[in-house]
Amino acid sequence: MRNIKALQFRQPNQWGEIVRTQTLHDLFQRSLPTIRSVLLAIALFLACPIDICAQSGSLADGDSIAIDSGHKYEGMDAPFAKGYEPSIKKNVMTLVVPFISEDKLEGNVLTVGVDFENREGSPFYYKNYRKQVKQSQEGVYLYKCRLKLKKDRVNGQYPLYLWAEGKIGGVLFRQQFTVYVEITDGKAALSGNGKTGLSPAGGEGFGQPGSGGDSSDPAGDGPGLSSGGGDLPGSEDGQIAGVDMPDAQSPAEENSSQPRLIVHANSLRATALEAGSSTPWNITVQNCSSRRAVKNIKVTLLCESKDIVFEKNAWYFEKTAANASMDLSQNLTVTRKAAADPIQVQLQIEYEDDKGNAYTSTEEVRLLVRQPQYAQLMNLSFPAQVYASDTEFLNFQVQNTGLSAIYNVKVRLEAKGLFPQRESFLGNIEGGTSADGEQKVFVGTLDMDAQGNVSQEGGEKYGDTTGFAILSYENEQGEITEQKVEIHTTIREAETVKLEIEEQKPKTNQWWITIVFFVVLALLLVIIWLYLRMKHYQKMRA
Repeated sequence: MRNIKALQFRQPNQWGEIVRTQTLHDLFQRSLPTIRSVLLAIALFLACPIDICAQSGSLADGDSIAIDSGHKYEGMDAPFAKGYEPSIKKNVMTLVVPFISEDKLEGNVLTVGVDFENREGSPFYYKNYRKQVKQSQEGVYLYKCRLKLKKDRVNGQYPLYLWAEGKIGGVLFRQQFTVYVEITDGKAALSGNGKTGLSPAGGEGFGQPGSGGDSSDPAGDGPGLSSGGGDLPGSEDGQIAGVDMPDAQSPAEENSSQPRLIVHANSLRATALEAGSSTPWNITVQNCSSRRAVKNIKVTLLCESKDIVFEKNAWYFEKTAANASMDLSQNLTVTRKAAADPIQVQLQIEYEDDKGNAYTSTEEVRLLVRQPQYAQLMNLSFPAQVYASDTEFLNFQVQNTGLSAIYNVKVRLEAKGLFPQRESFLGNIEGGTSADGEQKVFVGTLDMDAQGNVSQEGGEKYGDTTGFAILSYENEQGEITEQKVEIHTTIREAETVKLEIEEQKPKTNQWWITIVFFVVLALLLVIIWLYLRMKHYQKMRA
């Protein structure tokens, strides 16, 4: 304001020029913070390496869905392409992953889950994070989950294996993705790769090169994670499972290094095996060396659980060329009583290189097991004949004959002319137990709609009606199962009951009758006594 007042005394022909100069100066001063931020962002972008594999939201050929890395959504501090990092609070990591699809998914629902790398030192507690995600108004399937972290976790970058499945045009599809998350609030790591942020990698499948496979050696000193191309370097090279790295070894180093055998394909990585079933298992072990063959290979399957039955648990291969794979596929059988927990399977591998040097390695895979649910709606009881405007009761019992619990158990009634007060919620029912329930039902007429409004068309009001008692419950994966039981009844017109009131005569007090009775009785007795007395005197005179 002081500047403007001072300018009022200048010549009129200078006013316009001075005002324009002052306006531009103020605009430049106000824009300085924005300019600095833009320049800083450009400098950081040019200085930092970009490790985002899916930079755009476009779909690759043959893919049904993709991760949208270009936009920020609720719960994200930045898009994937700008270094989104999941938040960590109180040993819980909140992960948000947006999926997009160019095609319409059946029911606008995408099912997403998370698998973990099987290795010692993983910061995650293994749990089932399977969720059904509905499409948002923005056209995105926003997957959110809270990953529980170990308190003794070590700082570093760790892979998460996401899988997503849905239906397009009645055809089921399944895709897999690898993302890397960085732990920064744990214990200091001995070595690291220096990468930050979260990096999604579009998944052709975990059996493809670059998926990393299952492994237990993060450092690369023994049989460990591999990108599928060349020998696995040590941790100094920053090799990460699922990322294709160039072969930086010289021929001399290659010849002196250990050829590594790892699990390459595992068709059951993200599949839950149902207890009591038999499932094909396609699994291969790959020689990751790009130049050296291995020979005298023996692979043995070891599993502490007796609930997994293998067709075959040992293989021998005379020789395997560089980059070649060995097929260990077979059928797996899961016993009926298998617990709904992950089961660890170990692959012990013994082999020799082309110079006769002997090596051993151990690979681990994790098999997921789930118990099928066997629940029934039993002992249904409802009157065969009901009257309009009455209130009746539907009685039932839910029996869980399976070994695992069922969750959010509900029973509802759907029938024309019958209006339940509310659906019955029974909560959770443990395996081998049952729960009883009762539901109030108002009896209307057949011409009423679901809201209880009477149709104006004057349809039939009374007669037979058929409906369903519907049982719904969820399993551990959140999948909903419904069972319908048919019920029949007849709705009759409400009866009119006539009440007839009989006239009641007033009651009189008849105590005097009792007195008269006793007086008469006394007189009779006196008369009888006198008569007998007279007879006695007559006999004496005679």
